[in-house]
Amino acid sequence: MWNGLTELAFVVMPFLLVIAFVLRRKRESQLRGADVEMLNQAQVQTRRLEERVDHLERILDEDVPGWRTRATT
Repeated sequence: MWNGLTELAFVVMPFLLVIAFVLRRKRESQLRGADVEMLNQAQVQTRRLEERVDHLERILDEDVPGWRTRATT
């Protein structure tokens, strides 16, 4: 009753479809080169902004003592 075509249709094909789906999802979830470059640029810009904020806070600490406590009240 079971011939080669039936076994292929009901056993092998679903298995292959699941494997293809898993591999496709894995490939899509990986970052592409352009994505990695954008993340690197965002990281550099974030680091620069953090340095600027730190520098401005140091200036305020010298020029306006107690500015931190005034800002929270």
